[in-house]
Amino acid sequence: MPAEFDKTTIRLSVPHKPTFENWDAWSVKKGMNKALKQILIETAGAEETYQTWYISENEIPLSDVIKIENIKTGETIDIEKAKKSLPLAHDLPEPKIADTDRYILNQPSNIQVLLLEVRQAIREALPDAVEKISWQMPTFWKRRNLIHFAAQKNHLGIYPGAAAIEYFAPKLTGYKTSKGAVQFPYKSFGKEQLKLISEIAAWCGMENTDNG
Repeated sequence: MPAEFDKTTIRLSVPHKPTFENWDAWSVKKGMNKALKQILIETAGAEETYQTWYISENEIPLSDVIKIENIKTGETIDIEKAKKSLPLAHDLPEPKIADTDRYILNQPSNIQVLLLEVRQAIREALPDAVEKISWQMPTFWKRRNLIHFAAQKNHLGIYPGAAAIEYFAPKLTGYKTSKGAVQFPYKSFGKEQLKLISEIAAWCGMENTDNG
């Protein structure tokens, strides 16, 4: 994934145009924490410009932000200084889930077994990756987030990024996909799906190595 689209990096700012007036509502709808967005705007000192963001489909917690970069001026703002200097930052909630074990334990017992299997399959495919929670989801990381998984109401969500979804498109025709994500319904989940997830994870690892 190109650096400019890394979801842990917030990049600002585009000069305001009338056609951008709906972007504020759009960014909130896509998951941008309102308080965090205000911090980014104030910290970057970019009141005269309109902000655009690369948004994940899940809320971006403050702890996941690496830096704030003002594209217009080239200035980079340290996020730790931003958190200390703005009172608003202290009102932001911390991530609710501390680690993958706790995340899995918080799920229904029948889903826990499935999640443990998925976790093990990805771990075997990415033995050098570090496990963490990012955007409230179990994540495998090596220099960047490689792949996430999450328990949804009726399906398991796998989030390997848009490039992986495009690469595996021929094998994903029977599943609902969106940019960067694929859904595996619980009712039909089995060894075939587990193998496919393992293949996707391994590909993400190789792609990361090639681009590293």
